[in-house]
Amino acid sequence: MSDRARAADEQPITAAMKIGDLVLYQGRSYYLRGLDPIGVPIRRAFLEDPSSGEELVVPVEEIAPEATNGAAF
Repeated sequence: MSDRARAADEQPITAAMKIGDLVLYQGRSYYLRGLDPIGVPIRRAFLEDPSSGEELVVPVEEIAPEATNGAAF
C-alpha cells in the first residue's frame, strides 16, 4: 500500500523512521541512508548493510522500523 493510499489518520510507515536508524528488510537489520521524496509514485529506500557496507535500494513498502529504535538504554 502506498503512503498516499493510507487513511488520513494513519501515519505513513516512514514517519516512524529517521535517516541513520536501523530498519528491517527481509528479516535483517540495515541502516536507513535515504528515501525518495514523497511525490515519487513508487518510493525507494536506500539502505546500508551494517556488517559489509553493501548498499541496497528497495521499495519503501518492504521496510519496517526496528523495534529497538528510540528505546532507552
